Amino acid sequence: MLVFIGLILWIAFLLAVFVICGILWGLSHLALGILSLVARPGQKRAAGVRRNPPQVQRPIPHRVPPRAVAPVRNVAPRPAPAPAPSDIWPKWTPAHRRYVDEELALWQKQFDALNSRK
Repeated sequence: MLVFIGLILWIAFLLAVFVICGILWGLSHLALGILSLVARPGQKRAAGVRRNPPQVQRPIPHRVPPRAVAPVRNVAPRPAPAPAPSDIWPKWTPAHRRYVDEELALWQKQFDALNSRK
C-alpha cells in the first residue's frame, strides 16, 4: 500500500513539474513576442525601406535552336536479357505436376473412403 501511495505521489510530482515548465515556456515565448514588436533604437522600420528597387536589365541568354535530326550513336544495341532459369517456377515442372496429381488422387481416395462408411 505504501508503494502505491509513493507511486501516485511521484506521478503527481512529475505532472506538477511538467505544468510549471509549460507555464514558463509559454511566458518566455510571450515575452519574446512582445519584445520583437517593440522597435529597438538604431533599427530601421519596414516602412522606411524602398519597396520597389530599381529594375536591372538582364542579358537574354543565347538560345541554341533544337536539332531537326536525332544524333547518330556509334554504340552497339543493348543485348536482350537472358531467359530466367526454370527453377524460378518449380510448380510448373513435370515432377511437381506428378506430385500434385498423386496428392489429389490420395485425397480423392480418402474422401471416397469417408463416404462409403455410411
